[in-house]
Order: sequence, then C-alpha cells, then structure tokens
Amino acid sequence: MNWRNWLPSPQQISNAAQLRPGAYGQNTMQQAIGMIVLLALAAGLVPFAVHWFVASQAGTVLPLALAVRSSADAQELTASLGSGMPWATIPAALHELYQTLAGMEQPLAGWLAGALSALGEWVNWPIRWLSIWIVYGAGVMVANKALGGNITLQRFYAATSFAAAPLLLLALSPIPCLGSVATLGGVGWSLAVYARANRDVTGLEWPRAIGAVLLPGLVAGLAALVVGGLLLGMSTLFFL
Repeated sequence: MNWRNWLPSPQQISNAAQLRPGAYGQNTMQQAIGMIVLLALAAGLVPFAVHWFVASQAGTVLPLALAVRSSADAQELTASLGSGMPWATIPAALHELYQTLAGMEQPLAGWLAGALSALGEWVNWPIRWLSIWIVYGAGVMVANKALGGNITLQRFYAATSFAAAPLLLLALSPIPCLGSVATLGGVGWSLAVYARANRDVTGLEWPRAIGAVLLPGLVAGLAALVVGGLLLGMSTLFFL
C-alpha cells in the first residue's frame, strides 16, 4: 500500500498551514481522511500518556479518575463562592459518589484498567476529529451556498481537511498554562486555515468566506447558551 494514496506530502501540509494560496486544491478525500486520522493520533499521544498516569494513580478507569478530579475542583469552587446556595451541596455529593465508585473492587489491576481506558480515549481522537470535520463542514457548505459559493462537496472537504494540521498543538494541552495557550492558538490557527481553504475553493470574497466559516459556530454557540440557560433555570426552580 502506497502511503501517498492516504496522505498528502509534508510540503503540501506545510504550505496549507502557512496559508499559501493554491495549496488546498491538490488533495483527495482519501488523503484527507488519512491525514486527519494520523494528526489526531499524534496530537493525542501526550494526553494518552498523561491520562494513563492519572488513571493508574487513582487505581481505576479513566472516566472515574477524571470525574473524581473534576468533582473535587467543583467542590472547591462552590466552597469559595459560598455554601449557602441551594446547589452548593451537589458537587460535594458527587465527589463522594465518584470516590466511592473509584474505590470499588474491579477485575483488572488499576494500572491495566487505566491503560485500557486511556487507550480507548486516545482511539476516540480521530473519531472526534472526523466527526467535527464532517458535521461542521456540512454547516459551512450550507452557509457557502447561501452566500453564493459554488463548490462540490468532495472538493470542499478535501481542501478544508488541512485545518487539522494546526491542531497538533493540542498535544500540549495537558501542560498547565502553556496547554491553554497552545489549545487556543491551535484552534485559532485552524480556523484561519479553514477560512483560507474555503475562500480558495469557493471563490468567495474574504468577508463572505470568513462569515461562512464562523456562522455555524455562532449558531451552535447561541443554541447551547439558550439550552444551558433553560436547564439552569429549571435546576434552580427545582432546588428552591
């Protein structure tokens, strides 16, 4: 099997990441999928090692280990905000529950359970990246059509797959402080590559090309805020 059938050349990826014009039209769907899978596995390698260590230290599977850590952080946050609120006891109860579940006897050794669960999370990286690429791309395609862009689905997806290259910075996400900066920079850089690719293959002017890329995210964010507000309001009424 020739790797060139599944991956663009490193020079192609470099040119696309540097936002060079004309770098986005020589990719196939097969190469796009192979590139996203490979980049996602590379970006998730360091988090995999960190997750394995965290789960092994807790002696349980990764979801429970992360739940114990998150609930402890939430408990500290609510304690600092004040214990008189009606929902202040929820994080403490959840933390106690997760600690109890994590301490239950399990058939596998703690390090092995942690390794297998961390491995499962690592394998999910390409699945998540491919899902976001496909679903978000469908929204951008609708926006492109509405704004006058003319492009085939296959060519659009092949071009926008290069937006995965800057997301290699997510490999630094477990590092305190630096990880947040790297993640934010990687996502911003990825959006810039996505917008450049979208403009190149659709022929839209820059304002429309950028608008088509940002519009699905804005719609999804607004919907999340509305749903979150409704859920928060319902939970507040429940505990009053």
